[in-house]
Amino acid sequence: MDSYMLLRFAHIVGFILLGAGLFGVFLSELRAYRTKDLHVFAESARYTAVFYDAFALPGAVILALSGLMLLYELGLGFFETPWLVGMWGLFLFEFVEGNTVTRKQFRRTLRESEKMLQRGELTEAGRSEARTLLGQVTHFLDVPLFLVIVYCGAIRPESWVHVIAAIIAALLAAAILTAVVPRLARP
Repeated sequence: MDSYMLLRFAHIVGFILLGAGLFGVFLSELRAYRTKDLHVFAESARYTAVFYDAFALPGAVILALSGLMLLYELGLGFFETPWLVGMWGLFLFEFVEGNTVTRKQFRRTLRESEKMLQRGELTEAGRSEARTLLGQVTHFLDVPLFLVIVYCGAIRPESWVHVIAAIIAALLAAAILTAVVPRLARP
């Protein structure tokens, strides 16, 4: 088997791990929004941490390394085509955002859930303390931007119009999710 095929395989594995982590986090956070049970809330916070640390982060690292090696193997430049710039640019944004804002947010939720477990009650004040607006926005931005990255890699749009339209659609989807899901999911 040649190196190109191995790199492609690693890249696909990275996407699968990253996607599984992001979708797992989305579902565990949705469960936390919907519950009245303190133990389910705390369990969801732990699952969020596990999905990020066990799936999303390793997937992102594999994806970054295999992507850089694929660029080298194929002799592509970073700025040659809109789809490639869109893919690595959004990935870089998501990697930095995920390991700063999102990591800080889910660690905060984990700490607050532990405090609530010690007190023995799940309160609205505790929920509010566990989740910031910035944390909610970045949480609901992860999956739509991931889908744009997949779109750029799979469809390979040659026009900046298509890449920018996909990014705008992802931002709109994230805004709608941020505004609607927390309200609809409340018990």
